[in-house]
Amino acid sequence: MNVSHRQLQAFVAVAQTRSFGAAAGKIGLSQPALSLAIKSLEERLGGPLIDRSSRNCALTAEGASFLPVAARLIDDWDAAVEDAQSLFAMQRGRVSVAALPSIAVGYLATILTAYMERHPRIDIEIFDVTAGRVLDLVRDRRADFGISTRPSDGRDIAFEPLLSERYMVVHAPDHPIAALERVPARVLEAYPFIALSRSSSVRRGFDEATKDSALSLRPLVEVEQLSTAATLVLRNGGVTAVPESCLPLMRVHGLRAAPLHDPEIRREIGLLTATGRPLPVATEALLKMARAAISDHGTETEPRPADAGHRQGERRT
Repeated sequence: MNVSHRQLQAFVAVAQTRSFGAAAGKIGLSQPALSLAIKSLEERLGGPLIDRSSRNCALTAEGASFLPVAARLIDDWDAAVEDAQSLFAMQRGRVSVAALPSIAVGYLATILTAYMERHPRIDIEIFDVTAGRVLDLVRDRRADFGISTRPSDGRDIAFEPLLSERYMVVHAPDHPIAALERVPARVLEAYPFIALSRSSSVRRGFDEATKDSALSLRPLVEVEQLSTAATLVLRNGGVTAVPESCLPLMRVHGLRAAPLHDPEIRREIGLLTATGRPLPVATEALLKMARAAISDHGTETEPRPADAGHRQGERRT
């Protein structure tokens, strides 16, 4: 038989009040139940803790020695319970998310703002990294979940698709293709093409979708960062092709975009979680918000206001 929290409570209450009756009232037990709890504790420990022949319920030598230990055990128990309750109530906790940089800027930033308003005491860590790193971080459990493309190596990883986004042709406001509502892929051959590095999911998606076409693109330059690509597009009269979620990073440079077609290229984005791994309550709450927010965008069939304005000649981004 193990020592219970109730038994420790009963003993400490009697030690503090020097009365079985007062102790019973203090912890909400009947006096017989309190007496039984202390007797069971003494049997478990191997001897008396309270001198029952004494009029004031004095402790035995062993009881006096055990009292501070029992009190500390109760404090630790209560602290552990409060700690668990605070986690379930999301009064504290930590969430870590790995996401593609475009997703971190385009979607996750807005989601996190709403989440932090609701749960200001939750610490959040964001890894804005490439698709390969997202997968590694989730698999290594350094990130609670990821938002990325479907992994080619899906062992031990669950992928939940949320969004299918178009590739857009990004250009300067005064570029010759600015008047086009949609940009045929063959048109890209006529202008300096700024490509993302071959290690990026953006580049891999583009190359995979065009490998069987007659398209012949020789990039003017290949870059790692979207912001670098944006600067080169603006300064060199070039173009690039990126998924819609990348557009916020492009528009801060004053660039505009129109859908790519012939072929139309899309990128699938979803949630990555480690299989067989239950997530903390705080993480589940953020994952639920991300699922709802990104899925809502994924169901859109009409262009977003900025794109619609561009096609109607308003030239807004």
